[in-house]
Amino acid sequence: MSDKQPRQQHPSVNLTPGQETNHGRVESSIYEKVNKLNVVCSNLQEKLTTVNQDLQKTNMELDRSQHLLDSILKNISEAIVFIDLKGILTIVNDQAIKLLQLKKESSLFASYWSLFSDDFFGFSMKEALNFGISHRLLYKSYPPKEFEISTHFFYEGAKETHGLMILLRDITEQQNLHLMTERTNRMKELGEMTAVVAHEIRNPLGGIRGYASLLYRDLSDEIHLQEMAGFIVDGTKQLEKLVTTILQYARPIQIKLNSIDLNALLRSVIRFIKIDPSFPKKIQIAAHIPDEPLLAPIDAEALKSALLNLIFNAFQAMPEGGLLTLSLLKQTHCCQITISDTGIGMGDELLKQLFSPFFTTKQKGNGLGLVETQKIIQAHRGTIEVRSVLNKGSTFTITLPLRRS
Repeated sequence: MSDKQPRQQHPSVNLTPGQETNHGRVESSIYEKVNKLNVVCSNLQEKLTTVNQDLQKTNMELDRSQHLLDSILKNISEAIVFIDLKGILTIVNDQAIKLLQLKKESSLFASYWSLFSDDFFGFSMKEALNFGISHRLLYKSYPPKEFEISTHFFYEGAKETHGLMILLRDITEQQNLHLMTERTNRMKELGEMTAVVAHEIRNPLGGIRGYASLLYRDLSDEIHLQEMAGFIVDGTKQLEKLVTTILQYARPIQIKLNSIDLNALLRSVIRFIKIDPSFPKKIQIAAHIPDEPLLAPIDAEALKSALLNLIFNAFQAMPEGGLLTLSLLKQTHCCQITISDTGIGMGDELLKQLFSPFFTTKQKGNGLGLVETQKIIQAHRGTIEVRSVLNKGSTFTITLPLRRS
């Protein structure tokens, strides 16, 4: 008999179709649940992928909207300030920073009352925020600036987005243009009236001069009386000269435009004053003129006359000598001619009256030289400006368009 015991045999089980063991049923159930779970996970994964794509798309749209809003706020001409219900500045664009002279890093999300007084914009900010008050249109002066102010209260959406939007527009230049237009209209009316008065004066003045001349001739034997008649003749001559000057001032300037090289014109002006015997030898001339031609629609003779008038005024402002500087600068749609001197300069009161008719500081002047110069520049659709500092000199800047359209 062998030492090894025979292996015990398990009785075989014959399963009929449709019969399963308990173990088999459990495994089948687990597999089904795993499969279902995989399907659910797969569906969730697809939905999550779709949600992520939608979220990315939404973020991109938000970024584009934010970029567009930032661009609008940056480039819009009006100054925009938004103040929430707590008085915090949540929007301050670049124009507002510039016009209100704020610091960008310390103004955004700052308290309104830490930067401005409650009525800085012409109304109580506390009342406006507490009661939701909007102001249609306000005007406020912050010398030397003039502002047009409008406000709108936002109360839609979440309470955190409620607040007051303030729009400011700098109308200083518009006001100045309006004043210049009014002054131009008044000067036009005054010129027309002056021309009529001058004509009415000239006729009897000619008669007075004629009779006084006859009287002067007939009083040759009475020297004392003839001398008085001579005073009358001299007086009428001075009046006639003044009337002629007034008529010339009242008459509009007619210019004949041609495309002229401004560089060549300025160089010819410099050559002219250098050979002029009256040119002061103590004065030096510095020219800053580009080499390449600069064409502009001008009347060469009229503009040359205006430039020479300014140059000779500069000479007279430097009785002890100095430096006269002429420069030409080309810009996109215009050019600037600058005439500077190192003379005695002018104070604010004199600057205000500089282009007024018959105002002069010269003993023999009639006060129409600069007025005539201004008329010539305006006839070219240009502008003339002056800056001056006492005892340091003056600078006249002429701006001329490069095109007439």
